[in-house]
Amino acid sequence: MPLKKNPLKTSLPQLPSLTWVFIRYYVLAVAALVIMISGVGIVVDRLYSHMEEDNAKSFMAGTVRLIEKEYLQAPESEWPQVTHRLRRSFVYPISLEPLDRFAGQKSVYRDLREHTTVIDLNELVLYYRIGMSDQVLKLGPLTEAFGNKRTELIPAELQAQMISWLLTGLGFGLLLFLWLLPLWRDLVAVRDTAKRLADGNLAARAPAAHSLLFAPLERALNGMAERIEVQVETRQALSHAVAHEIRTPIARLRFGLTMLDEAETPAEHASYRQGLNRDIDELEELVNASLAYARLDRGEVKLEKEPVELAEWLIDLVQLVEPIVPPGVHISLDAAPYQVEFDRKLMYIATRNLLINAGKYAREQVKLTLEPVGLDYRIVVDDDGPGIPPEERERIFEPFARLDRSRDRTTGGYGLGLSFVRLIAVHHGGRVFAENSPLGGARFVLLLPRHLSDRA
Repeated sequence: MPLKKNPLKTSLPQLPSLTWVFIRYYVLAVAALVIMISGVGIVVDRLYSHMEEDNAKSFMAGTVRLIEKEYLQAPESEWPQVTHRLRRSFVYPISLEPLDRFAGQKSVYRDLREHTTVIDLNELVLYYRIGMSDQVLKLGPLTEAFGNKRTELIPAELQAQMISWLLTGLGFGLLLFLWLLPLWRDLVAVRDTAKRLADGNLAARAPAAHSLLFAPLERALNGMAERIEVQVETRQALSHAVAHEIRTPIARLRFGLTMLDEAETPAEHASYRQGLNRDIDELEELVNASLAYARLDRGEVKLEKEPVELAEWLIDLVQLVEPIVPPGVHISLDAAPYQVEFDRKLMYIATRNLLINAGKYAREQVKLTLEPVGLDYRIVVDDDGPGIPPEERERIFEPFARLDRSRDRTTGGYGLGLSFVRLIAVHHGGRVFAENSPLGGARFVLLLPRHLSDRA
């Protein structure tokens, strides 16, 4: 039920817009992707940079050998003329440079002296020492052989790479948005539900989640809301019922005090005083019963489970209850040996309440039966009394609920006995319900798991 809004409640922080969340995560994701790809590219370039140089050397090896052969077929004094003739046959520049020019570059100088081809990939220039001479053949820039990488502001290879990255980024952004959209809707739905719950609308529930990521959160929130709603309604009903029930002993106390002041004889004074003490005892009993019910309802009473031979335990229970049932009512027991596990103290309260309740309305007979049902067991209490109307069979388990014929305190009590039975059954993972009895009266069925570990 909706509660009144608390003017002091703390408002929930506002969520940023979907656009802001998308941009934030998109930028972070793309930046991480670029850093990752760039890092991998740098590592790959460092590891395999020599492959490009080796490929270039292999590609130009045949050409270099042919050019060297042309030079070696002529005297060194005619090499300038050979150079001039070769330039007409190739699209890239050909020239000769003295070996001493490379003396400052130790690794290059060493490779040239050992007749190793040297390629400058930045300038696209190839160097090779001709024979045993001091002349070094210079070919390049080899822009025609390897592509013109110096004339374009943005090389074609880089342009293709930029377009590829752009399309990849757009596709990644679209996929990220489509993935983020259901998450965002679920997040907004959960937050709106939490806000309605904070405003006091305990009937608010989150809609079914669109994403698997938020499905557990939606189920947990709705489960929590249902438990809170039930607990709040139970506490409200309990507080209202206690307030209603407490009026009667208080009214009698006021009346008794008035009569005590007007007592004319010591006998009247003692009678009224005794009545006041009874009313105080009744009030104390009501408060204690209400507090015990509230503690059990809040789950503050922990189960102390232990294995019990149920047939023997029920025999002892019947012997304890028989002296307090009305005269003329006989309790019979039908129970085979059966090993179970429960909280002995709480189960004693539940079964005792069922027997006492049946004894109040039975004419002559109350029957207690133990029935194994698979991994569960049923404790059944039958009586031959007037029975319970079908429309009342659920209400009798509510706190302070009493049927019309049980308004009298001598038989009706406070209406908490069956409420205790239901709470104890729930704490043990079971349930209790009422139906018609073969004896003609009411039947109460306490259905419980055989082991507390089987609790749902």
